[in-house]
Formats: sequence, C-alpha cells, structure tokens
Amino acid sequence: MSNQLDSFIDDEFLKQLEKLKIVSRRSPRNPRRGEYRSWQSGEGFEFLDFRKYHLGDDLRYVDWSVYGRLDKLFIKMFHAEKGQTAHILLDMSRSMNSGTPSKDITAKKIAAALSYICLSNLDKTGLMAFNSQIIKIKPPARGKKQYLEVLKFFQSLKPAEQTNVNGSLKEYAAICKNPGIAIIISDFFDPQGYEDGLKALAYRDFDINLIQVLDHEELYWSKTGNLLLTECETGEKKLIFVDKNLLELYHKKINEFVAGIKGYCSHYGMNYFLCDTRLPFENLLTNYLSEGALFR
Repeated sequence: MSNQLDSFIDDEFLKQLEKLKIVSRRSPRNPRRGEYRSWQSGEGFEFLDFRKYHLGDDLRYVDWSVYGRLDKLFIKMFHAEKGQTAHILLDMSRSMNSGTPSKDITAKKIAAALSYICLSNLDKTGLMAFNSQIIKIKPPARGKKQYLEVLKFFQSLKPAEQTNVNGSLKEYAAICKNPGIAIIISDFFDPQGYEDGLKALAYRDFDINLIQVLDHEELYWSKTGNLLLTECETGEKKLIFVDKNLLELYHKKINEFVAGIKGYCSHYGMNYFLCDTRLPFENLLTNYLSEGALFR
C-alpha cells in the first residue's frame, strides 16, 4: 500500500470518522422523508407513539407508568432504522492522473474515508471504478472488517484511458440490485457530458451526490507565454501561446463548467461539492463534512 494513500489513515483520524454517519434524504415510500425507517415495537432509534397492547406482545415494551395512571396496557412504538447501502463510484480515467497531488490520489483518499464512515455504521458499502467503461466492482458488504479490502481495491486502481461518465453510470444503474446513496467522485472532464448517467441513477431512485475533484491550477491557471500543453484525456500534446486574453477566456470557461455542474445538481436535488486538491486532505474533508448535506 503506497504511503500516499494510507498516510492519513491513523487511529485518531479513524476515531473522528466513526462519529459521523452518512444519511440518505430518501426512503422507499417517500423520497423526501429521509432515512430508511420502519414501524416497530420494541427498541429503536427514535420514539414514535403508543398503541394498545395485543395478546402476544412482548411485555418488556409495555409502558408501566401509563398503566399505573390509566390501568390499561400500552406498547411503545419506535422508528427502527434499516440498513442503507452506499455506492462509491470513482473516476479512474487518464485525466485523474494530473495535478499536484494527482487528482486520483485525492479522490481515493476521499473514497476511503467515506467508506470507513459507512462501514463503521454497519451500512452496506459498494465500490465501482470506471474510465471508458466500468473497470472494477466490489459488491456491497457490511462491517469494518471490510475496510482492508476497500483499501486494496483503491490501491489496485491506476488512471488510464478516456472518460465515459454517461455510459459507466448508466451501466451501473442497470446492473445494481440495491440502489441507495450514490457518491460519484470525478473531475467530470468528459466531452460527452454527465447528464444522461446521472438521470439513469435518478431513475433507479439513487440519492445522488457529486464530488468534483480539480487541481488548483485547473481552477486558477496563471501561466502565460509559450507552453506545451497536454490534453488530459487523450494525452495529445500541443504548443500554444497563452496571453492575457486567452487566460481570461480560460478562467471564464472553467468557471462556467463548474457552475454548470453545480446548477444541474441544484436543479435536480443532488448534492454537489467542489474539491481543490491543493487543500490539505484533513482540511478538505472537514470542509466537505461541514456542509452537512450527507452527514449527521
């Protein structure tokens, strides 16, 4: 396991992650109500109501204080939380290999941290990596014992080939048996777009969350003059002169690109977070967690 990937994984860091829980905003019955819950009597996470005692009910859940006042038996009812499934979908195309640190390392660290949060809370956690197609899948599994396999999964991935966000997400939506929370980590540098893939996940009732990982220089390019540039997806090199006007045009285009994804997510009720790889990882994760859309 490379030092780049596991350098942040120490006991104190993991203990902080264990305090967090990723929550879905949807449920099978009502996409807007929140977590998956069911009506039950007995122990649960949140008190709901009382109902009259029926022959055969467990006497441990009788509210005896109510019986003392009313001389009638009532059973306590609770919201009992069901296990949810989180799907972490990671872009491993060639463009993710650029930047300092490279975007793929930052993306893997984020994915590993989110996986640990899910596994610590007994949520089933599945992994998928893609570039021009799906390249690797780890089916959803539960329990912290899975974390070593999660790290091995990420360590085995190397960026290659061009991106096909739409095709990869559509294929995963089609083959996935248990939709849940989908967290897509990518730079989204795909000329074909991303909209159709996200729509396919939404059609399967995934709770969709995007993390766009971009290098600081991609966001705030400052170099001018004669430059040899490399196309991040194809690897094609081109000599170009960058002056002030071209620099301003680039800034306009990258800002429009980011704003377009953010606006799309806002319009369709998807969470969005922009990740600048120059930020120290711990600060980056703290910023993400502080937004609160996925956590409690």
